[in-house]
Amino acid sequence: MKTTSPLSCLLLVLFCFPRVSAQEFDERYSDWPEDLKINGQIIINHGLDDFERVRPYLRGLVRAKQVVWFDSVELGETANANPLMVEIRAGITDAGNFSRVESGAVPVELLKTALKTADVVAIGPISSSGGDSQVEAIAGLSSEITRFVAGGGVLIADASWAECLSECYLPAVIPDSDDEGFAWDPIAGMNQLPNCILRCVREEPQVTTKTLLQVLSEQSRAVGVVLEPTTMLVLAGRKMFCFGEGKATFCLPATEQLEARVESITEQRSRRQPPWNSLVDLTEWRRDSIDRTLEPFPPKKPRTPVVKEGTLLIVGGGGMPKGLMDRFVELAGGPEKAKLVYVPCSEADDVGEQQRTVQQWQQMGVQHATFIHTKDRRKADNDDAFLEPLKDATGIWFGGGRQWNFADSYYGTTAHELMKTALLRGGVVGGSSAGASIQARYLARATPIGNYRIMAPGYERGGLGFISGVAIDQHFTQRGRQKDMTELMRRHPQLLGIGLDEATAIEVQKSQARVIGQGRVFFYDRTLPVVEGEPDYIALPAGSVYDLAQRAVVVDKTETESETKAEAK
Repeated sequence: MKTTSPLSCLLLVLFCFPRVSAQEFDERYSDWPEDLKINGQIIINHGLDDFERVRPYLRGLVRAKQVVWFDSVELGETANANPLMVEIRAGITDAGNFSRVESGAVPVELLKTALKTADVVAIGPISSSGGDSQVEAIAGLSSEITRFVAGGGVLIADASWAECLSECYLPAVIPDSDDEGFAWDPIAGMNQLPNCILRCVREEPQVTTKTLLQVLSEQSRAVGVVLEPTTMLVLAGRKMFCFGEGKATFCLPATEQLEARVESITEQRSRRQPPWNSLVDLTEWRRDSIDRTLEPFPPKKPRTPVVKEGTLLIVGGGGMPKGLMDRFVELAGGPEKAKLVYVPCSEADDVGEQQRTVQQWQQMGVQHATFIHTKDRRKADNDDAFLEPLKDATGIWFGGGRQWNFADSYYGTTAHELMKTALLRGGVVGGSSAGASIQARYLARATPIGNYRIMAPGYERGGLGFISGVAIDQHFTQRGRQKDMTELMRRHPQLLGIGLDEATAIEVQKSQARVIGQGRVFFYDRTLPVVEGEPDYIALPAGSVYDLAQRAVVVDKTETESETKAEAK
């Protein structure tokens, strides 16, 4: 009789059964842009000639810089009197330098040199004669322009050629989208405006937007941008804004599940103006364009909210419930055995060498405590040194800030998978404010433009998913966010809404959520009828327990809380 060795049995188990984490980790790296911003700036001028309001911005860019301006001599007096050139030249101080190059065609070698040595490179209007060849000459320097912008350079482009900065661009004349047999041949661009198709209006803006939407329906994962005349558009990092009398319109095509998305921005004229009326986060739009090519999210039947192994500590921000961090360390193995990793929430590339949370752990006697931070998705995916602390972590804590930063850095990466694996090993994952919302599979209040909207197209899929089937909001009563959660539940009734007051938390093991702290936790369950005039939630104080899977109150300490307050009076 043939026997099987223990080693053979072990190998059989390893090869025949998938890793536990593989059963849980279905977030894809490809579902998120890899490069989230440009390091420099790109400015596109579409006929703006009144620079009174834009002057402080331009002067700040060029004051002590090396600036090279390229002009077409074929444009004659128009070039000599180019108001943008005059404005920029006037802004140069003695510490800077302005050079002007005049040529009938784009001087490729001189442009290459400028892209290596200057801080600001401007290419003015190109003549209509030989325009295509001049655009091709500029586009041929794509790698040089990429290095220039990556090094923090400022590229100023005239609308007469700027469309080639797109991922792809359109011929100067294309048929109307209503024409029978509508077709177009995309021209490969430089993708300096990442995943964008720019159209500088030459006809009525509405016609252009309509036509561009048709184009986008055939060009997946691209964002349409329509720039009107007398308008200057700026891309700085990942934010886009404009100056002038016109507007910039951003658009995404309709899908089977979603209507077309069309939104416009104009110059900010008042601080009271809502930020989304004058500012666009391009990464959010790029994420939305990707999201429209994927399976609908959240699914109609999300996974049951159960933490199979380990513990979640989810805090509503605004202070820590008494003893909660001690509880975190205890769940992670105690001061001597715990291996803790702090993940700060920051848009900055560098957060320094010291983190207060790590120092707090060390003061508590924790022997192994560190932090990780990156804005480079590639690093979070395949840098072994960066990933090392996560490989044996027993506790991971996510800091406060804006939760979209966590999604940008980690969604779908190896770091993300290792975070989930730490929980599945029986570890503890905690976080406050942004660090609370990011723990859900659905990511609430993640728009990068302000934090007023609870739903953010493109970012809803961005939660790290330590628990599914829920949407988590924080600072709940203090910032009056009950109506926001009601709106979210109206849109996605299949989710269980959870709102946490400040200095209040839930500890989640399996499907049981125990309330801790000073305030209350609000649970929104749309399987229950909504009665007009009555709360559409259940609010539970400390000591209460709610079953997330069954959507049922297990322990309600409301009466005890009321008695305690009465005695205190």
